[in-house]
Amino acid sequence: MLLAAAGDLGGTVKTQGRLVVAALGLLLAGCAALPQHLPKNRDAGAVPDLKRPVDMASIPWPQVRWWRELRQPALDTLVERALEHNPDLQEADARVLLAQAQVAAAHSRLLPHFDVGLSFTQQYFSDQGLHLSANGTSNFYTELNPIEARYHLDLWGQDADLVRAARGRLAMARAEAAQTRLLLSTATALHYLALQGDERVLHQERQLRHWQKTALQVAELAYASGLEDRSAVDLAKVALQQSSRRCDALVAAIAAERHALAALAGQGPDASIPVDTADSGHARPSVGLPAQLPMELLGRRPDIVAARWAVRAAAAQVGAARAAFYPDINLRLLAGWNSIRLGDLFNPGNFAHAVGPAITLPIFEGGALRAQLRAQNAVFLAAQDHYRDTILTALRQVADVLSDARRLERDAKALQTQQRSQDRQWQLRRTAWRSGLTSRLPSIEARIQLQGTLEAETVNRIQRLQNWVLLESALGGGYDATLGKKTKDHDG
Repeated sequence: MLLAAAGDLGGTVKTQGRLVVAALGLLLAGCAALPQHLPKNRDAGAVPDLKRPVDMASIPWPQVRWWRELRQPALDTLVERALEHNPDLQEADARVLLAQAQVAAAHSRLLPHFDVGLSFTQQYFSDQGLHLSANGTSNFYTELNPIEARYHLDLWGQDADLVRAARGRLAMARAEAAQTRLLLSTATALHYLALQGDERVLHQERQLRHWQKTALQVAELAYASGLEDRSAVDLAKVALQQSSRRCDALVAAIAAERHALAALAGQGPDASIPVDTADSGHARPSVGLPAQLPMELLGRRPDIVAARWAVRAAAAQVGAARAAFYPDINLRLLAGWNSIRLGDLFNPGNFAHAVGPAITLPIFEGGALRAQLRAQNAVFLAAQDHYRDTILTALRQVADVLSDARRLERDAKALQTQQRSQDRQWQLRRTAWRSGLTSRLPSIEARIQLQGTLEAETVNRIQRLQNWVLLESALGGGYDATLGKKTKDHDG
């Protein structure tokens, strides 16, 4: 019995060997012809250099919670609220969850699949059918397959490429979510500083109106006394009307900034927006460039990281599309029982099993495979171009912010010089008025000019703070992830 069984086994192995040889022959002959040439992208080239201004200080890279450098507790509260409740960020996080599910689905192709099948079928066979003895009868057919196994042989790496593409899209989604967080915190800081600046300027403009009203009263008194002509009164009225319009515009701008901050935090326009209107006097954070530029910028900007992962995912999709030109092999195993009578379902004679490969040969697909490969190659080329464009945009943004920072610094110095000169003029004219050497109007006019310069200094200070925010954002806002993930928070 053992010898007979061994002989049967040997014959089976020989038969299977012939089948394998025949299958290999079919594999070699069953490949669809690959396109001769695919379009290639222009050389992406090296990363362009970023000229460092000679007078620009070297600063460290931004921290994850970079906005804390402003030392504004109200701003910290608003940013944290926005990061928790903003709908755009929640949507970006949902896309990360979707990408994670797609990775799991793609990875499942690399694993064997096991199923259990159970079916009951009541069927009547026609009198003149092809089932002979069953013709004209009604039968209850039962099938139980406790083992149904399928496994796809990834000989050409198609499944592995699809997994790499899915993982690339997951890393890209994570980087895009980080980019959304960066843009959200940047927008919150910019709107908060604008609100804070408008509140302070409104307070100063109302002080200016006080002096303009005083100037109008003095001009009207001098005109009534015959000491001045009507033009001084008219000029004072025009200046007062212009100040009133500026106050109205500032009130509207303040309301709009509050509405914007509420929307960023995922709340309605009536939400309470904390803001510190007092001038805390904190020093402005340093403006400069980190020592490692521009290459380090590629890993510090989430949009660049996302673009790089898009290139990798597209390259993997090209590989998967190329593998589709080769034969596809699936192994299938089936073991169970089937019977037309439920009572003898588990009779040894009703045990059925099957095992073998299913080979699909893509000999002629009507150009579908070529079109798919060219389409994926086009996506890859576009991803490369987008990656390079993102790098150029990042370098331009940094250069623009630095250029604007130098302009604002020059303006600040000029305003300081102007403010000191106007303050001296006001002191001199006020002293002359109190000494009875001149009328009061020249001293009030000098104070009005000084008040206008103080407003301009406030606007300049807010603009420089906003410029610092834009620089932190342009440098990546503390993001640093080679795998498309968010860094740990090192600043507590």
